[in-house]
Amino acid sequence: MSSALPTVRPVLLLHQEGVIGLVAVIGLGLKDGNPLGGLAPQGPLGWSIVVGALVGIASSGALWLTRRVPPLAELQRFQERLVRGWTAVDAAAVALLSGIAEEALVRALLQPVIGLVPAALLFAVLHLVPDRRLWLWPVIALGLGLVLGVVFSRYGYPAAATAHCAINLLALMRLRRGEAVAVE
Repeated sequence: MSSALPTVRPVLLLHQEGVIGLVAVIGLGLKDGNPLGGLAPQGPLGWSIVVGALVGIASSGALWLTRRVPPLAELQRFQERLVRGWTAVDAAAVALLSGIAEEALVRALLQPVIGLVPAALLFAVLHLVPDRRLWLWPVIALGLGLVLGVVFSRYGYPAAATAHCAINLLALMRLRRGEAVAVE
């Protein structure tokens, strides 16, 4: 991979995730007549958020433990170059908005309609990179998509979104510092 790879401007990702979130809210409104209907927790909200945080931390830990696997190390180097120069605020904003928006679209809107496995496969496809050396990114996204889908089914949207935000936040903070771990 070229070392001349440019960083990704966080504002572009924030716009992209904003559009994803808007599509999800419009879709939920059209589907249920209530754009907030699919975003409810299964059970107490506080418990949903705690479960999501624990799943996110555990998933991030698993990715961190496997960071030396050669294909994952290559992916991490690629991702480090993408976020080079980001501030902590940039990383936090992208992590939070991406987790909230992507879970609203894939889990809250699509998973109830197409099912767990198709939603996880779609999530993996959304993480394809046009470089064969980065084949592990969609594989990780598929695994995490299945985990997030189960969390969504059992605890609701707040749990899945919290887990996704935690995974992305922990990964982006490590990537910024050069302690690479793949971000999905």
